Amino acid sequence: MKLISKKSLLIALCLFAGLMDATSGSLLTLWPQLALKLMAVPAVSSEALVFIRFIGAFVFSIGCLYLFALVPAIAANTWGWMSGVFAVTAWVRAVICVFTTTAIIFGGLSLAWWSVPVSDGLLAVIQVWVIWKGWVQRGD
Repeated sequence: MKLISKKSLLIALCLFAGLMDATSGSLLTLWPQLALKLMAVPAVSSEALVFIRFIGAFVFSIGCLYLFALVPAIAANTWGWMSGVFAVTAWVRAVICVFTTTAIIFGGLSLAWWSVPVSDGLLAVIQVWVIWKGWVQRGD
């Protein structure tokens, strides 16, 4: 039985996180009511949609960072970009995890937003672990 290589797992992680965020960010930006419905989040006022779209643009940009990091990794076997992307997005995800968890606990967001802190928290932990284990390094 052949084991999956670390590089294959890193590519899969970047594809998963990148496509997840790019897709959900696109939905939040272009069709916010549909995106919220798919997340089972209660509808928001029309005035709030601009903020949902703004969040969508931010989420889309984070997803694109992962996808951009794949280009040098796949094309030139250069992994330094991925290290930087993992470090920066792990921080962003940790901040979002703490914020949304706190907002849910104190009633600022409904419990329907649970998938945001869970997915961001898990990905932040995985990314920090990958960096800590030395799977990606800036000099690669």
